[in-house]
Amino acid sequence: MGADDRAVDGAGSTRRAWVVGSINRDIVGYVARHGRPGETVLGTRSAEFPGGKGANQAVALARLGSSVSLIGRVGADAFGTVMQAFLASEGVDVTGVSVNTSTPTGVALIVVDATSENIITVLPGANMDWPGEIGSYFRPARGDIVSAQLEIPIEIVEAAFAATRVAGALTVLNPSPYAARAVELMTLTDVLVVNEGELAQMTGQAVERASIDTVTVACRAAFAKGVRAVVVTLGADGAVVVTADGAEVIAGLAVVPRDTTGAGDCFTGALIAEMLRGAGIVDAARFAVRAAAVSVTRDGAAASYPRRDEI
Repeated sequence: MGADDRAVDGAGSTRRAWVVGSINRDIVGYVARHGRPGETVLGTRSAEFPGGKGANQAVALARLGSSVSLIGRVGADAFGTVMQAFLASEGVDVTGVSVNTSTPTGVALIVVDATSENIITVLPGANMDWPGEIGSYFRPARGDIVSAQLEIPIEIVEAAFAATRVAGALTVLNPSPYAARAVELMTLTDVLVVNEGELAQMTGQAVERASIDTVTVACRAAFAKGVRAVVVTLGADGAVVVTADGAEVIAGLAVVPRDTTGAGDCFTGALIAEMLRGAGIVDAARFAVRAAAVSVTRDGAAASYPRRDEI
C-alpha cells in the first residue's frame, strides 16, 4: 500500500496520517521491583516486541482504520527485517522506511516492575543516522496529519513540519524524549501532545498535575509560539485539552494495568485517528484515553494496541 492508496473516512474525505519517527525492537524484562544503582535483580520473564515511538504510533493508527505512511530508518539486520515485516502486516505503508547499511536497527531495553512501571533505555542506532533530508516519498497533502517525536534527528522533524505547512496539512508534535531544541519546533506545531513534565520544559512554566490553572498558563505560553492546541497526558488520571476556548479535563478509566510501555504512543495515534475522521480535539482525546486504557492491560507497546471494535 502506497501513499496514493488513501482511505475514505466517515465524513467522505480522503485523508492520510504521516508518521515521521523511530523504529525499534523492544527487549523487555519483567521484575518484581526495580533495582538500585549497582544492584543485580533477578527477573521473572523476558519478551521481545515491536517498538519505537514512530512505529508505535503508526500501528495504533493502522489498527484504528487510518491510512498511514511511516517515514523512518532501520538497519540491514534481522531486527530491521522483522520490524518492516511486522509493520507491513499491520497495514502500515513502509515505502518510506529506508535501510541503513552501516548502523543497526534501534533497540529499546525495557524493565517493567510488578506495579507496571517501566524504566526504558533507548539505543537509537539507525534512527539517528539519516542522510540529511526527509526524502522524496514524504508528500503530505491538505487535510493530512503529520506526526513526529524526538527519537530521530530534530533537523528531520523540522524539515518534515516545514514541508507540512507548505502542503496545508496539520502537524502533531510529541516532544519525547525531550530535547532543548524542541522549543524551536513550536512555531511549526499545530497540536502539542505532552505530559506535564514535557509541558513545563517546553514552556519554562511550573506545572502541577492537580492544578488546571498552572497547566492552562503553561499552555498559553505555547500558544504564543504558534501552537493551536495542547493535549496534556496524565497517565491513569486521563488528560487535559487546552485550546483558545479554555481547558477540558478528561477523566481516566479504572483498569488493572499490566504493562504501561507505549501507552503514550497509543494515545497519540488514537488522537490522530479520530481527528482524521473529523472529530474535534476534545472528543478525539476522550477516545484516545480509552484506547490507551485498553493498551496498558496487555504486554508490550504496539502489540498491545486495540482495534476500533475493542474501544
